Amino acid sequence: MTWHGTQHKPSAKRTSRGIPVTPAGTLWVMGDLKKMSPRWLVGVSILGYGCSLSVGLGIPIPVLNEEIAEYTGVSDEEIFTQILDYGHDYPNGISRSLGQVSYAELKSGTIQLNGVDIQTVPLSSMVRAREIATTLKEWISRGEFMLGEPQFTLPV
Repeated sequence: MTWHGTQHKPSAKRTSRGIPVTPAGTLWVMGDLKKMSPRWLVGVSILGYGCSLSVGLGIPIPVLNEEIAEYTGVSDEEIFTQILDYGHDYPNGISRSLGQVSYAELKSGTIQLNGVDIQTVPLSSMVRAREIATTLKEWISRGEFMLGEPQFTLPV
């Protein structure tokens, strides 16, 4: 992790627990492409959005006290995102949310929008996320990935 990403927005609206309900935290990451596995770095095309990059990334968060445990112990029912129209609104520069859903709702495979059931498909993979977490844990356990003091904190 190098710094905050270009779309980092710490002032985003949040729940009473401090969980963002609109896009908020983004990261700027840097790495050596020659050493990266194509399993974790894939070019994608999203209809209405365009080309992008799907990156599998693991960031260790040392849980050193109860406060950190509380901030990291968030359920899918507590994480929200906005419903956007990438088919019409986004390509035409229209910035609006059609609604808000939790990650739990998205993972169920169907959400309701204006009384209509809409099928959902994830852009991320829990199977691969767990694989990344396991790999990172093994590296840390073997001393191949060292945890150090933070060099900076992200803007809040």
